[in-house]
Amino acid sequence: MIIIINIIIISSLSSSSLSSVSSSSIIIIIIIIIIIIIIIIIIIIIIIIIIIIIIIIVVVIIIVIIIIISIIIIIIIIIIIIIIIIIIIIIIIIIIIIIIIIIIIIVVVVVVVALVLLFSLHRIISSSIVISSSSSIIVTITNNIVMVVIVVIIIISVIIIIIIVIVIVVVLLLVVVIVIIVVIVILIVNNFNNRKTYRSAHFCSEFGCYIKSF
Repeated sequence: MIIIINIIIISSLSSSSLSSVSSSSIIIIIIIIIIIIIIIIIIIIIIIIIIIIIIIIVVVIIIVIIIIISIIIIIIIIIIIIIIIIIIIIIIIIIIIIIIIIIIIIVVVVVVVALVLLFSLHRIISSSIVISSSSSIIVTITNNIVMVVIVVIIIISVIIIIIIVIVIVVVLLLVVVIVIIVVIVILIVNNFNNRKTYRSAHFCSEFGCYIKSF
């Protein structure tokens, strides 16, 4: 009987020790699994953060490239507009200079023709008059009249040339000023439209497109 009791006690002790060993190993396995899961979660979070950072960097780079390209395009457009304006102004100046030269040539030709006609008329009158005391007085009077007419024609032609040059210069200055004002207005309107578009897009992306522009 004592032997049987001892066997029962020994068997109970062995079973309890086995159960304790198995429970401790299960706890260790659970802890290891939890640690592995935590490590995997941390790795996934780190990978997601890295991917987000890469995406943000790529987006920022793309935005910067787009801004740089847009600035370059705007600068190129402004340069092209300035070149076109300069070409237009040069063409206008050349046309006006040609017109001035043509007008001056016409006035000079008219004055020369008038002077030649006056001198020829004076010679005809002088040769047709018989030399005498009275005829010398007439020749002197005609000479004086011819000289006065010549001086008047020269003065009138000079005044006409000066007036034409002044008018053309004023018109040229007005054209240049108008062109510059138009270009400035176009640039201001274009800049305002670009800012309005940017504000509209920013406001739309931030507040869900409730208001398109402001």
